[in-house]
Amino acid sequence: MTVIWFIVWLIANNVGTHEPLLFDPVNVWTATLIAAIALDLGAAHARPTSRRRGG
Repeated sequence: MTVIWFIVWLIANNVGTHEPLLFDPVNVWTATLIAAIALDLGAAHARPTSRRRGG
């Protein structure tokens, strides 16, 4: 998800106007980056790391 965000931001930054990543105050691009990182970390946390076989 974060890689997809980076590709979209890179295209938007080169095609449109220059869009810097601002953290104080947070702009739309930075907010979506934080959301993408949170989704990636949440998905990694939710997946089981190993499967136990009953028996």
